[in-house]
Amino acid sequence: MLPDAAGAAQLTDGNSFPWAARRHLYVKNAAATPLTVTVQTPGTVGPQALAIADAVFTVAAGKERILPALGGEVRRSDGTVWVDYAGAAASVTVAVLDL
Repeated sequence: MLPDAAGAAQLTDGNSFPWAARRHLYVKNAAATPLTVTVQTPGTVGPQALAIADAVFTVAAGKERILPALGGEVRRSDGTVWVDYAGAAASVTVAVLDL
């Protein structure tokens, strides 16, 4: 679970946090390479149960970004949002912000 205060990103298994309508994810990439942030979208739509694409964001090397508030489609049945990171080996800090 992602703490309220800024903490290290869990690059192996990702982070999770409780979904809320005005909740944003802050990501600081202090690494020398770009970081890809993937917000898993567990839902499907329509009678064919088509998968909803994951939300993918890029944080440039040495930059920080506040991701936009995420819709309810990213919320799992337990109310959490799961986030994965790729492209940086370390030096990534994340936090959940209620704005």
